[in-house]
Amino acid sequence: MKKYLGVDIGGGSIRGSVIDGSGKIYCEYHEPTERYCDNEIFLNTVERVIEKNYNNEKFSAVGIGSPGPIDIDTGVIFSSANLVNLKNTALVERIKNKFNLPVKFNNDANCAALGEFHFGKGKGSVSLIVITLGTGLGAGWVFDGKIFNGFKGNGMEAGHVTVVMDGARCGCGQNGCAESYFGARGFLNRYQDKTGTTLGSAIDFFALVTKKDPVALEILDFGSRVLAELIRNLIHIANPEKIILVGGLTKSFDLYGKQLTKKVSEIIFPVFRNYTKIEVGGDVAGTLGAAALSFHH
Repeated sequence: MKKYLGVDIGGGSIRGSVIDGSGKIYCEYHEPTERYCDNEIFLNTVERVIEKNYNNEKFSAVGIGSPGPIDIDTGVIFSSANLVNLKNTALVERIKNKFNLPVKFNNDANCAALGEFHFGKGKGSVSLIVITLGTGLGAGWVFDGKIFNGFKGNGMEAGHVTVVMDGARCGCGQNGCAESYFGARGFLNRYQDKTGTTLGSAIDFFALVTKKDPVALEILDFGSRVLAELIRNLIHIANPEKIILVGGLTKSFDLYGKQLTKKVSEIIFPVFRNYTKIEVGGDVAGTLGAAALSFHH
């Protein structure tokens, strides 16, 4: 059976998994990413992740999911809100030249949607939107079995939809983006704005929520309302059968999920309440969706 490598580029790490067409994982390897790494350091890290996996399990093609904005035709990462020093990074060309393998490339949230479509709770959905809740906030849409890419692969940049007019500054350089309010970095930045205290991670933030810290509760409450408004917009635009939430922040879904789904139900058209389902995804790694780029038609 053919095997494929999926590489998932995140704000905190670059992960690689070797799988087959059924989603069986044969090996995995990851390395941390530095927020301020330059193009060369970043490319070297990607190469090491690929090489380490290949040394453990041979594969016939590589699929890579990356934060945007990107160009899926040329394989270039233009920039990244969470890897701030990347600029016009010719990722696919570098990997093809280094490993002499076919390389497929797409937005990381699109890959997450593809992974849920093939291997997760979205399997077989006619219209599936996956929202990634991690360092930032992303979204991917699989409609009638196909990823919606937009023109060059930058469709569905939902994290950078303005939800709060004249709101907080986002890593993309604009104000009021959804991920400025719901996302690990958004939570930490909003907490620092209000208290002057720097938290180390989203785990620290949610620990404060559990302890009923009033500032953390206020930030999570507002962030949940922002996310609900974003989901409303996506439902009204794309009419999905399912919306599936994935990513590290879903581990704390019990702290915001009830409020989120209740708010969404209140603000969407009544007809959508009858059939649009909002669910938390399973353990489908972003790497599986990236690998699926190589065999998905």
